[in-house]
Amino acid sequence: MDHLLSLSQAARMVGVPRKVLQGYIQLGKISVFEGSIRQSELMKVFPEINTDKSGMLEKVKNIQADAINKYVNDTLPDADHLASEVQRLRAALKETREQVNSYESLVGEMKDRLAEFQNKCDKKQAVLLGSLIGWFYSQCKLREK
Repeated sequence: MDHLLSLSQAARMVGVPRKVLQGYIQLGKISVFEGSIRQSELMKVFPEINTDKSGMLEKVKNIQADAINKYVNDTLPDADHLASEVQRLRAALKETREQVNSYESLVGEMKDRLAEFQNKCDKKQAVLLGSLIGWFYSQCKLREK
């Protein structure tokens, strides 16, 4: 795998000062990629280096792994928190369902009572109450969707 190294990392890896690497870059013997040196480019000029011996790549891998673990541990809630949140949401859902059932029962009762009143009224009041009942039924239908 071709790793990208900073100029300082590359200099430490091959055991030369940064100015030496900068000279190779200016001469075109080492090319850079977005300010970093590819390990393969470094190997062209310094084929004798042992990347395992320097430990730089291992250190970089360890730092990356630690950073990923820290990110995961710091950003994800723990299982106990998630379980308690699920339990809280279940209780809230149950309460909401009970409220909905209660309101549905209330609406059914209201429809029955309005129909009773309409039957007991005189003709003029029954027409007015019929208008109210029509509006109420249409509003109930709209909210069923």
